[in-house]
Amino acid sequence: MRRMSVVLVFCLAIIAIPAISWSKAPTARIKIEGDNLKSPIEILNPEVLSQFNVWGGEFIDRPRGAVAELPSGLQRLEVTLYVDVAQEPKTTRKYVFAYDVDPTQQRGFIFLPQWKNDLIWHGVEGNWLYASKRWNEVIMPIISQQTARSSGLANAGMLSCTVGMVSMLADRAIEIQLMDEHGNKMSRFRYETNHAAYSRVRDHFGGVTSKKKVASCWPART
Repeated sequence: MRRMSVVLVFCLAIIAIPAISWSKAPTARIKIEGDNLKSPIEILNPEVLSQFNVWGGEFIDRPRGAVAELPSGLQRLEVTLYVDVAQEPKTTRKYVFAYDVDPTQQRGFIFLPQWKNDLIWHGVEGNWLYASKRWNEVIMPIISQQTARSSGLANAGMLSCTVGMVSMLADRAIEIQLMDEHGNKMSRFRYETNHAAYSRVRDHFGGVTSKKKVASCWPART
């Protein structure tokens, strides 16, 4: 079990990049991969895609706020929403989040990553949130059909979403070097030991040492 921080202000602060002229572009495809799946799931059904987009955040239950305590032993999945850019033919932007599923209770939890999505900012990144009822109702049966029967979690790794590299410096500060999908260096974040988020960042990566390691988008599992 993991104690999660509670968000004091739960608001939908939307900052879209690039210009708002194409910010309402619909979801063109949804890809799901992760624990125990027979193969990655590709959702192309327009009726499903039309119900979920990155702008409204219909996949999260905003009124319930952040999850105070996340159950253990969940099936972790990585969801990517693809959005076509009408003004730029053949250009597709991606929005990614983690979806941890508890099939016995028919419930799910969503983690919006820090340091990753530049398509839109919802203001609650870095927290576990409750998946919306509609998202669970529509997506969970699809996942169930493609989940292999197993006594444990197969392929239970950090999945493919990474933000770059992370390490602890000589003064014990945590440094995160962000990289794009091509390995090019981008922004760099430094968390001093007295930073309010220091412990949360350290726990996110399951501990940090002086040796650089790949920084997963998703919190380490306990």
